Amino acid sequence: MPDKNIIEQVMNDPQPIPRKVPDYMRKKGGLWYWTGAMIMIAFFYEAITGLILFLYYQPSNAYVSTEGVLNIAYGSVILTTHLYGAYIMIALVYIHLLRNLFVGAYKKPREMQWLTGIVLLVLTVAVAYFGYSLTGDVLSSDATDVARGIAGGFPVIGTYLREIFMGNGQSISLFTRFEGWHIILAGLIGITFALHFFMAEYNTIMPDPKKTNYRAPLIDKEDSSYKPWYPYNLLYMTQIALFTIALILLIPSILALLPHVPALFSPFPQVSATSPLASQVPPYPPWFLLFVYKELDFGISSTVGPFWATVIFTGLPLIYLLLLPYIDRSSTLKTTKRPIVVATGIIGIIYLIGLSTWGATMPGIPVNNVVGLLFFVIPLVLVIALVYMISGRLESGKVKIQNAWKVYALIPFAGFIAILAGISIYAAVKQGTIYYTIATIFLLVILGISITALYASIYGVKKASEQKSLSGRGYVLFGGLYGFLALAIVSVISVIPPTTIFNQSLYGVGLGLLFLLGAAFIALYRSHAYNE
Repeated sequence: MPDKNIIEQVMNDPQPIPRKVPDYMRKKGGLWYWTGAMIMIAFFYEAITGLILFLYYQPSNAYVSTEGVLNIAYGSVILTTHLYGAYIMIALVYIHLLRNLFVGAYKKPREMQWLTGIVLLVLTVAVAYFGYSLTGDVLSSDATDVARGIAGGFPVIGTYLREIFMGNGQSISLFTRFEGWHIILAGLIGITFALHFFMAEYNTIMPDPKKTNYRAPLIDKEDSSYKPWYPYNLLYMTQIALFTIALILLIPSILALLPHVPALFSPFPQVSATSPLASQVPPYPPWFLLFVYKELDFGISSTVGPFWATVIFTGLPLIYLLLLPYIDRSSTLKTTKRPIVVATGIIGIIYLIGLSTWGATMPGIPVNNVVGLLFFVIPLVLVIALVYMISGRLESGKVKIQNAWKVYALIPFAGFIAILAGISIYAAVKQGTIYYTIATIFLLVILGISITALYASIYGVKKASEQKSLSGRGYVLFGGLYGFLALAIVSVISVIPPTTIFNQSLYGVGLGLLFLLGAAFIALYRSHAYNE
């Protein structure tokens, strides 16, 4: 008989794929290392729900067939979670990209891995745009009109590009092309993701940079302390998967239960573009393209045209990201010795959030060139000055900061949350509506968490030498509680008839809570069995 059972042989011998990882990547705070895995889970969820929606979609009757999904059993859950699964996937891609930029994961030997990551970002945004536009509602129509202008402005071949992506001007041609490109781009994401994953495994994980004194190339070398992929990493991956799916289910299902959700965040299609009510819906693009649409409101955009404005404001940053591994050829991984890269990362976050917020609050309102110039110049000057000042003080030893990259990432985030909280407080006082009050409380909570995280990153957090574990009775108590809650939720949602959108949304909330409890139960088991 073999020394190991068949499962252990398949999962761990000879070289495990995926590779083994150090314990700290599975413990508290280790989720930062697994954003790529969360993206993969979200993509799989999108593929499954997308195939189901594909069975009901009719390009010849786009809006009616989309609305019709809401009337089938649990169709509301599938449609709304497919939309928010895409939203969460895009947000995770941005987080994954920015983290890797700050830690220097674009350096040797990960140049090609970085490039495939940028390609994945572009493909993810593109496939989300085509999927968003498939609904045929008024927002889809607005987004299509802008895209027509951008594509048509391409020199020489603009007319051909517009026809390739948007058909011959007839409705059925438009939505047939959108459906086709949505499927093609989803397939390309799968292929690119497989290539990206292979490169990540080939280049190994990016270990603690202290091992090489913050110098690239940073290659992980497995040692005897690394635990087998099965069951340690498999259980942790399952926990992450359940948590990710719980988010995808809970967020849109809760929003579906709330009244008067703004069109920008509503999980449902808006009115048809031909409806008399269409004029009452603000011309919002999808939130992940708000920054692009706001850039088109600048005075310079009307001068150069929508295509060249998109090239300037969106294309040039993408080219910079693609060339970054070859621009920053130094071997240092220290954020303090890469002030230009760090500054451009922070400036990018500010521009992205700032333009998106601007586009959400004042969509379609023209911006004169002076105001636009100030928007870009002021953060540029301030951030570069602050980053150089902080980097200099850190290098001189006058200030010591743990996790510098987290500090650089949290500063602009906390700043913008503070601005949004201030705007929300003003609106709550001025208008006195409950929605602004709820938004204010929510933003203040996020701001408090951000400031706490910033403080912890700067001054560090004292950790106990050993992780405190629950007693045996504690594990039994919490395990029993999770089981009781799960049974209670199953008993409730199993008798909810899926006859209305409200009932289906309740079902989505219950299902999301079940996935969340599943993740919590695995976390409890890992803590008890493996002290992780």
